Amino acid sequence: MISGAGLATRNLLFKKVNHQLDAPFAALVLALAMTVVSVAYYVFNRQTTNAPWIQPNTDHTAVLLCAVAGAGVALANITLAFAYKAGGYASLTALLQNGFALTVTIVLGAMLLGEVIKPNQFIGIALVFGGIFLITRG
Repeated sequence: MISGAGLATRNLLFKKVNHQLDAPFAALVLALAMTVVSVAYYVFNRQTTNAPWIQPNTDHTAVLLCAVAGAGVALANITLAFAYKAGGYASLTALLQNGFALTVTIVLGAMLLGEVIKPNQFIGIALVFGGIFLITRG
């Protein structure tokens, strides 16, 4: 729920300022704010748990995959900035972005990670795409 509230805040405030800032600068400010919060969390965690700053046996492939994931989030935010700049509604743009992301996550989780898609999830995927179709056509 906290994650959802954070994304909703991003969607609404990012849309609100979009006509006051150009899209690349807005995306940069968003990324810098995320960096500040992430670094503050990391420092707080390391100081309160006495964990090493970098774990001795850190898997470099895992670090690379985290970097790729971060680049994906950055691209999503840049695309969102341009979608808002083009006049996209915050509610519709967020629904399309998040609905598609949820569906792709479920499908790729099954294909790449061996996660099982249950029958109810297939129905949910169909409903998401049906809902997106109905909303974009309306």
